[in-house]
Amino acid sequence: MHDIDDFLRRHPPFDSLDDETLQRVSAQVEIEFHAAQAPILESAAERSEFAYVVRRGSVELLIDGRLLDLVGEGEMFGFVSLIEEEPLGFVARAAEDTLVYRIPEAAIRPVLERPAALSFVARSLSRGIRLLAGQRPEPLASPSSRRAGELTRATPLLCAPNTSVQSAARQMAESGVTCVVVDLGDELGIVTDRDLRTRVVAAGAGSDTPLSAVMTTPAWTIAADRSGTEALLAMLDHGVRHLPVLAADRRLVGVLDDVDLMASERRAPFRLRAELAHASGPEGVARVARELPDTVMALHDGDLPAAAISRAIASVHDTATRRLIELAHERLGRPPVPYTWLAMGSFGRREPFPGSDVDCALAWEGSDGDPELLETMTALAEWVIDGLQAAGFPADRQGAVAASPLFARSLAGWEAAASSWVKEPDRDRGLMLLSVVVESDAVWGATGVADRLALAFARAPDRELLLRRLAAAALQERPPTGFLRDFVLHSSGERKGVLDIKHGGLLPIESLARWSGLAAGVGAASTVARLRASEAAGTLDAEDAAILRDAFELVSALRMEHQVEQLRAGQAPDNLIDPKALAPLTRTSLKEAFRAVARVQRGVALQLGFAPR
Repeated sequence: MHDIDDFLRRHPPFDSLDDETLQRVSAQVEIEFHAAQAPILESAAERSEFAYVVRRGSVELLIDGRLLDLVGEGEMFGFVSLIEEEPLGFVARAAEDTLVYRIPEAAIRPVLERPAALSFVARSLSRGIRLLAGQRPEPLASPSSRRAGELTRATPLLCAPNTSVQSAARQMAESGVTCVVVDLGDELGIVTDRDLRTRVVAAGAGSDTPLSAVMTTPAWTIAADRSGTEALLAMLDHGVRHLPVLAADRRLVGVLDDVDLMASERRAPFRLRAELAHASGPEGVARVARELPDTVMALHDGDLPAAAISRAIASVHDTATRRLIELAHERLGRPPVPYTWLAMGSFGRREPFPGSDVDCALAWEGSDGDPELLETMTALAEWVIDGLQAAGFPADRQGAVAASPLFARSLAGWEAAASSWVKEPDRDRGLMLLSVVVESDAVWGATGVADRLALAFARAPDRELLLRRLAAAALQERPPTGFLRDFVLHSSGERKGVLDIKHGGLLPIESLARWSGLAAGVGAASTVARLRASEAAGTLDAEDAAILRDAFELVSALRMEHQVEQLRAGQAPDNLIDPKALAPLTRTSLKEAFRAVARVQRGVALQLGFAPR
């Protein structure tokens, strides 16, 4: 029994149990041995009556003979069927000689329904397990959870910067690789087969041209211990299809490309971006972008996390925006001053969903008082926004768009506005405008306005009033308290027949992250990045930051699944979920997530001296 205690204690969700509770669970554990290829759960149509933890060996989960997942030491399976009282949907067999702990429902249900198990349940639910009742996606076995170092297929080709392109191309052909990594001593460069076509052949460069003349430097890299999903996000964020993989000692161990990383449906965002970048007109942009919903559904069915799908949506949006700007220059003429197009809101955080609308802004070098320049910039903005609308990226319904005078200013105008909002957040909708603009991320142009705004918001010496107003606003975004039969219960006592997953689930977390991130000196960033920075700076303690991250992951996964199912049904995506559509375990997990977020809000209110709610 002591050995069972020690083993379970090392693995979630048992790692947060007190000694007495853990011993009660251990006392009910049954030990089973299964020889390699022996069945453990034979009928996908039956409900599991136990949760299973792999003690030694590994277990294959299969649907119609196809591998769904491989469960290893310390991992649990069968528990979702047990909790939801639904058929398994898969069969389980030993992949090798395997020892499992079998835990009955009476012992495991209280463990999974504790608030402390939120992290485990959130991660389990967001890895392809059904969040909505009646939905039975069949996730594909995916490389996304494997380490980058395990995914590289070929020995990397490393050359000196003075190597000729002819020599490098010959070595690439002989090695069967699609890129060469250039050793620059303290950093790496990279030359891909596409670079050879566009920078050498198309440009008419000689065969003796050195790699240093055509390489991209520094090359974006990824650590060997990072996950395949993180590699995908890096590729999408940086617009590359090759990532050198580095060991802990900075040694090159391989190069990841999108073929290593993704099945064909996961390469679709890269294909869409390539086609968008060369679309012949706004009609061409719209035609290509109309494939995005199908791509999103394929990514979701391929078991990609909600965060990765959001980044794919943001990446396609950015490419469409850049192409429309280039087309606007051809059609309307290029503005006479340098300028930057900014994505804001969810697109600025890189967290959009299929139903998200587009917030955007313009910043230019020059004056705000030149009516001719303002007319030029407004015409550009309207043309691009119309193109985005036709491409399936609707403009913000509240008017937070670059065609509005509030969101189109000179750099000096933006900095003056930022300074005003910091000092007087209660004046002229300053807090609302700041909350939108602080999310900004540059999509086109290089004026540095995004960095300058981030500094203005995050490092201003007189921002105490602003931070208190942001905190107060975050505490007003209160999550529901739970569910009663088919109603959503709100903190006001009101009962509603639908769950607004955006306003009730995500906004309280995003608002807390915005406040705590700014308090930690971080301006524009993703919600998770802000929470990590808040934890590092001490504006949130580690437990609260972890609670908010876990809740954000769970709620994001649910919102993504809801909107994907609406796309599949031919409906416009929204944020309103019928409580009856939630699987039982999802309802329980959401209730605990809402309560956990509310506890963090109460702690922040106490910390800042606000009246208790």
